[in-house]
Amino acid sequence: MRAVYGIVAREFVRFLRQRGRVLASIGRPFVWLVFAGAGFATVFAGRSEIDYRAYMAPGLLGMVVMFGSLLAALSTVTDREAGVLRMMLVAPIRRSTVAFGKALGATLLGTAQAVVVAGLLLPLVHLRPTLGGALLGLVAVVFAGLAMGTLGLVLAASIRSIENFAGVMNFVVFPMLFLSGALYPVRHLGPVLRAAVYANPLAYGVDLLKHALLDAWAGAGYGGELPVSLDCAALALFAGIGLAVAAPLLGREGGVTRTAFRERR
Repeated sequence: MRAVYGIVAREFVRFLRQRGRVLASIGRPFVWLVFAGAGFATVFAGRSEIDYRAYMAPGLLGMVVMFGSLLAALSTVTDREAGVLRMMLVAPIRRSTVAFGKALGATLLGTAQAVVVAGLLLPLVHLRPTLGGALLGLVAVVFAGLAMGTLGLVLAASIRSIENFAGVMNFVVFPMLFLSGALYPVRHLGPVLRAAVYANPLAYGVDLLKHALLDAWAGAGYGGELPVSLDCAALALFAGIGLAVAAPLLGREGGVTRTAFRERR
């Protein structure tokens, strides 16, 4: 546990020292609220039943978790280039411990950012969740952060340069966002896109946040569209698969011999 704590603490210290990243993580959802909210509100089919900016709130919190958790994986790429990752891998700890520490750090970073944004965003869009809704929302943020953090770790463990990682992230992030239900309901999408939604971990996190924050509009079709149990199970499954895949990928770090890991497998 000491090794995990050290990895997590290092991720938080690095994040807090990057003031531009801190400000961007807080300001990004409000930029989307103003500009995307103003545009989509004019064509939103349910604007007579729910204010579109309130409908966006779960999706914006999901966006915060996604960017916070995925971008935290960038540290794995920079650690590789600086040689820090190699030192972690030859230390007397398991590869799975390194992977878990990195994923947990990404999860807690995404969760902390989402909690801060929620404290500012929800009063602004006049959403006041019940205690049960707030607790479910916290569960949604943590589960989604873990699923997205492990996905980011798998990508970072597979990519060798910051430039490639940035390109892949841009390719991955926006399809995930638009196929998550963050900006519009996904129930009317065609069968191919619906299948893509079910393969998207962010979709389950956003749906769980809709259960937590938009339950009053569930009867009108603007709350969660999937069962809560399915959302939680899917996010746990994505996280478990991500950790199982990331650990051996980290062990393939160049210059680290298999002998170094033989006793820790």
